[in-house]
Amino acid sequence: MQELINFLFRHPLLSAGAVIALILLIMVEFLRARGKTFDLNATQVTQMINHDNAVVIDLRGQEAFAQGHIIDALCFTLSDMQPLPQKIEKLRARPLIFIGNTGLDSQKIAAQALKQGYNAYSLTGGMRAWTDAQMPLIKGE
Repeated sequence: MQELINFLFRHPLLSAGAVIALILLIMVEFLRARGKTFDLNATQVTQMINHDNAVVIDLRGQEAFAQGHIIDALCFTLSDMQPLPQKIEKLRARPLIFIGNTGLDSQKIAAQALKQGYNAYSLTGGMRAWTDAQMPLIKGE
């Protein structure tokens, strides 16, 4: 321990640089973790649907929705969600999981919903991730 203290006093610039790097690393990880709090994988989505009574909101549009969607999902287009519609106000008490084609659009909508007080999440990778995980789909309206 004495050697460490001696090193720190003999090399103040190196010590200060190490402390600054550590602080920056902690800040970056904190911000990264904070920004990803609403991203879920397909397994987590299934658990939230089954255990937390989550509502799935599909943002892909009617045609893609009819080709295959998650059971009991609601269909809204991206334009329907700008601003968040009154139709989802009654769902405020339940977790909302937004799903798009690739997950990019749903992340934006989930972030917007989080800011407005909803318990909102996004499926990372969108419906592609859902089908890649071989999760079930319902066809038709």
